[in-house]
Amino acid sequence: MKAGVSVSEKDSTSKWVAIHLLEYTTDEALLDLSLRIPALAQQGVNLIFLEVDYNFDFKSHPELKQSANVITKEGASQLASVCKANGVRLIPQFQSLGHQSWSKYTWALLSVYPELDLTPGAFPNNEGIYCREWDPMNPKVNEIVFPMIDEIIDAFGADGIHIGLDEVFLIRSEFAISTKDIDPAVVFAKVVNDFHDYFVKKRGKELFMWADRLIDGTQYKYGEWESSLNGTAAAVDSIPKDVVLCDWHYEPRESYESVNLFLEKGFSVLPCSYKNIEGVKALIKYSYPIEEPGMLGHMFTTWSGVKPDSLLSYPPLVEGLKLIQSGKFYDVTIHSKLVPGEESLLLLLSSENLQHEIRYTLDGTTPSLQSPLYLSPVKLHTSVLVKAVVFNDLEAIGDVTQKQFLLHKGIGKEVSLTTPPSSKYTTQDGARTLVNGITGSTSYANGQWVGYEGKNLELIVDLGKVTHVSKVSFNSLNDTQSWVHAADKVELAQSGDGRIYNVSLEKNITVSKDAIVSTSIPLDMTTRFLKVTIFCRTIPAGFEGAGTKGWLFVDEVVVD
Repeated sequence: MKAGVSVSEKDSTSKWVAIHLLEYTTDEALLDLSLRIPALAQQGVNLIFLEVDYNFDFKSHPELKQSANVITKEGASQLASVCKANGVRLIPQFQSLGHQSWSKYTWALLSVYPELDLTPGAFPNNEGIYCREWDPMNPKVNEIVFPMIDEIIDAFGADGIHIGLDEVFLIRSEFAISTKDIDPAVVFAKVVNDFHDYFVKKRGKELFMWADRLIDGTQYKYGEWESSLNGTAAAVDSIPKDVVLCDWHYEPRESYESVNLFLEKGFSVLPCSYKNIEGVKALIKYSYPIEEPGMLGHMFTTWSGVKPDSLLSYPPLVEGLKLIQSGKFYDVTIHSKLVPGEESLLLLLSSENLQHEIRYTLDGTTPSLQSPLYLSPVKLHTSVLVKAVVFNDLEAIGDVTQKQFLLHKGIGKEVSLTTPPSSKYTTQDGARTLVNGITGSTSYANGQWVGYEGKNLELIVDLGKVTHVSKVSFNSLNDTQSWVHAADKVELAQSGDGRIYNVSLEKNITVSKDAIVSTSIPLDMTTRFLKVTIFCRTIPAGFEGAGTKGWLFVDEVVVD
């Protein structure tokens, strides 16, 4: 399905180029936004999703206005007129089922009608949950919400509605009285079908929704946020195929299999990215070459809020549009595999179209037409920086892809983890990911990081024979906004028999602002078994989650 096409064959400008906006919740904000619409359209944006939620001057349920200063029918109509004049489609959004609270604040519906809460009386001050959810089995919810959404649609003159439905976690909660004993997929499908019956069948509108709850996280290793681990995924086979699935993935990966999954099932898909620019590029490069009518384009999301005066220069939008307009979607995929019995690796390079050429270098220089042509796997005996580019005839049709390989004494050796890592983020090769010679990027979701939620990592390496070790080093990730903090300290121990270990060294790790914190411990030991214990950090004061144990992500443990 992901067969490549040449740049000249692909009209990337025919796709939807969408941006999702929130925090534009008053007429004044909409007026400010309308001043930027012509420039957005000129940049290439042709679709805007505007999150409205309870920030509207409802006449059907005025008691559910989120505040006194909200969007009015007149303000919505004015923005819609500007969008239409500039060829920009405008779709409002109303977060449904989930996201009915944030932090300690519960939004209007469940504040005014607490009896409609899926977990009534549970989780005081919203502690212990991500967000509150409404009760999908209570018919009063739709009786209230549907007229409110009608008002929003009519005010904007919209031909569609985005209903959210992402990050739903409470259906199976022991406190979810109405749903805890029902198949979560049945419950979730009911919600989608209720909306479809009314807004599509009755009102003739196009229906959009986030797609994460329709991805089976046990099969597609996205983790618990970007996919479902609570049984809702099977609903994908029980909802209408004309629902547009907004498939969001925010971290760089080599593949985004859910895009293909939804297309194969007959859905139209709008892939969505966020602020990680490498993630934006990776998702565009993966999805844009797909030659399927249902691959609709790309959506840029702005969850941290982007004010009007910064919107046109929003870096993910600027860089993503630059890539879309260039048509250079084809990068080299770099893999490796162990050579049995050797401390060496086989370098494997590939691209989506077999007719394209791959040129590569091993000395860190940028590949050109004069660089070696990749024809078969290349054996690596020493640490190298691999760079590779896809060429079509004489033209480079992708960016330079690079990957650092570290050859060391741990490559190919038996390794084990005393405690299994978190299942929320998958690794490329389990414990062996820590000694596969590949370093991780700044994304904890790229398969090269081994993650622990509030726990320490303890790795045992069997070097196969008594070996002199002069240094052990590793990297830990620092993404404090996501509660990911670099390691606190490391402890090294050695053993001759793999049963009794003697601690050789302990080292505290200084707090750093670097995205990746490198730690190196010089040694002078001879051992067969090496135990490396890396301690997670208690989140320091001044950071969200202060006082609790943070996430620990570790990549290559290099044994020299």
